[in-house]
Amino acid sequence: MELLLVIAVLGILAALLLPAVNRAKGSARATACRSNHRQLVIAWTLYSEENRGRLVLLTNWVAGNMTNPQEAANALLLKDPSVSLFARYIQAPALYKCPADASPLVRSVSMNNRLNPDNDCWNGGGGSRCEIFRASQQIRSPAQIYVILDERSDSINDQAFCVDMSNTGNMDGKGANHPYWMIDYPADYHGGAGVFSFADGHVEAHRWLEPTTLVPLGQADGDTYSSATDRDVSWLQEHCTYLK
Repeated sequence: MELLLVIAVLGILAALLLPAVNRAKGSARATACRSNHRQLVIAWTLYSEENRGRLVLLTNWVAGNMTNPQEAANALLLKDPSVSLFARYIQAPALYKCPADASPLVRSVSMNNRLNPDNDCWNGGGGSRCEIFRASQQIRSPAQIYVILDERSDSINDQAFCVDMSNTGNMDGKGANHPYWMIDYPADYHGGAGVFSFADGHVEAHRWLEPTTLVPLGQADGDTYSSATDRDVSWLQEHCTYLK
């Protein structure tokens, strides 16, 4: 009888403590994620300063396509300066992945597709009315423009996070009017929020609000059209670039 009472008490204590433990773990992961982003945006800034303001090339700041199994598991690519330009500043592969990302991928971060791309994918056509940043001096509102964010493991592929600025559902801007179209999906690993680093060096978490952004892992679909009142895509557009 006494043993059963002790077991019952322990069970009650465990039930009471478990949520607090989970919250503490979540808070620790969020803190570590923010720290990673600070290191990444420092590397981005250092590269620009050492190259007279020129921004790092979008396709070469880090190597590895996360849809390629051989590259998705290869942390050595992240440290190789011949293929990853950030490798000169960062030699710890763990900095490229959010601690809350449970996937086997070596990287969870992507860069704003408006920061010195070497092609016009999602930047030309209907998106050509908005700024493409080649040098740090071009960014007139650095506290507004994000540099790096965590992208969901079922969405991440290349080095860029693409935001459609035409709202046509077509990269050349000639498609039908579909207000707010999600191409790539931001991560929501921290209680429905994702971490961003900005061009002025600050780091913040942004909480997502729309069900089309917060679909379960494995259900991200790059052909998703959302409503004309989509607050998440609107926020991404406002912090990706602005009209010329």
